[in-house]
Amino acid sequence: MTPPSRFRSFAFAFGVAFAALYVVAVKLDLALFTVYPSIRVVLLGTHHSRDSVGPSMGSFMPATYWYGWTATAALGALVFGLGAAFLPERWSRPLWSGWLWVIPVVAMIGCVYLTLPWFRL
Repeated sequence: MTPPSRFRSFAFAFGVAFAALYVVAVKLDLALFTVYPSIRVVLLGTHHSRDSVGPSMGSFMPATYWYGWTATAALGALVFGLGAAFLPERWSRPLWSGWLWVIPVVAMIGCVYLTLPWFRL
C-alpha cells in the first residue's frame, strides 16, 4: 500500500524544511520558547541572562533552548509541508529526490559547526 500523493509531498517537504530551518533557528537563536528546567518555568521567545551584578547566576538556572529551536523549526516546516501538499503533482515531479538526504546531511554538518565553540578550551 503506497501513501497518497499529498501525504508523500507533505512528508518530504516537512523533513527537508525541518532540517534546514533547525540550523537557521540555532544560528539566529530563534527559540519559540525558553525552558528553565530547574525552576520549572517556560517563557515565550529566547531569553538570555542579563544579570550584570552576578552573571554566574546562569549556572544556577541554566536555560534550555533546544525545545524552542525544535518548535520553531517544526512550525516553519509545517508551513512548508502544507504548502507542498496542496501543490499540483506535476510541479513536484521534476524535483530531484536526492534533496531528501543531501539537505539533512548538510544540516547535520552545519549543526556540528555551530556547536564547535562549546568544545574549545
